[in-house]
Amino acid sequence: MCKFFQSMKLRIKFRSRPKRFQNRTESCLNCDYSLDISDRFCSYCGQKNSSRALTLKELLMEFFAGLFSYDSRFRKTIGALVLKPGKISRAYIEGKRISYVNPFRFFISTAIVFFLIISWINREELNDYKSISEEESSALSESFDYEFDFDDGTPASKIQAYLKENPKTTYAETIAATNEEESLTNRLKFDFLKGYTRLQDNPKAYLNFLLPKLPFFLFFFVPIFTLFNVLFYIRKKIPYTHHLIFNYNQQTVFLILLLLAIVISFVDLWIWLLVYLFYLYKSMRKFYTQNRFKTIVKQFLMINCYFFSILFVLISFSILSIVFF
Repeated sequence: MCKFFQSMKLRIKFRSRPKRFQNRTESCLNCDYSLDISDRFCSYCGQKNSSRALTLKELLMEFFAGLFSYDSRFRKTIGALVLKPGKISRAYIEGKRISYVNPFRFFISTAIVFFLIISWINREELNDYKSISEEESSALSESFDYEFDFDDGTPASKIQAYLKENPKTTYAETIAATNEEESLTNRLKFDFLKGYTRLQDNPKAYLNFLLPKLPFFLFFFVPIFTLFNVLFYIRKKIPYTHHLIFNYNQQTVFLILLLLAIVISFVDLWIWLLVYLFYLYKSMRKFYTQNRFKTIVKQFLMINCYFFSILFVLISFSILSIVFF
């Protein structure tokens, strides 16, 4: 009788953890969150609860699962973004985020793809530009032949004069030669004037340096432009980040329509522009929930602010590019 109960205990102990739970752990291997062996996934970080060694089959399945999961969210995002103006921005700020691609990531991905396609379409023109003759190169340099008129005796004028005589000098040598103090202001003046000297000597290299950074220009342009949204809708007390999400989604659609306008060249550009203006109107109506008259007036004001923001950021971006060139 005693042997019978001992065998039952061994059988119970052996069957205390079913086969499907054999590789389960009581804490997440990724974040160390406490788990139950019945948990298939960690409720904190989402990682699968398994201590089994990863096989090639599981590695491939994990890769394709992530790929198709993103593809599904991408299709849902692009469908809602294009066909239902303003819906995805409203849904995203209301908390429905797992179903859609992050608007910041989606925008920068679209911008990179946009510039890659534009570069491929215009590859012959770019190749012609890269192989310009010496006469054309000198003519291009003459277009940047402008000297800054600084007051005599100022640090900027001294740095500019020394750089003109010694274009390959360093910051330390310039400061020592001009008897100026080392400061952040003088460092910026030196970097800008030296970059501008390089620009004058080789404008083609500067443009090659600048063009790949245009997607980042667009990415930083949107936060500046969003300040006007905050101003025009200040009475609604909408958080800045909500305006930002709306504008990134709008700029994504704008790039998509602009790409279509370039690819489908037989459709006039003004038609695509009217399509975007109508899309913007519908998006603002959906997102900000104001009447038609207020929406149209604010849309007109926002378009003017849009061009002002582009000009401001483009000038700032060009100056910074010269500093780091």
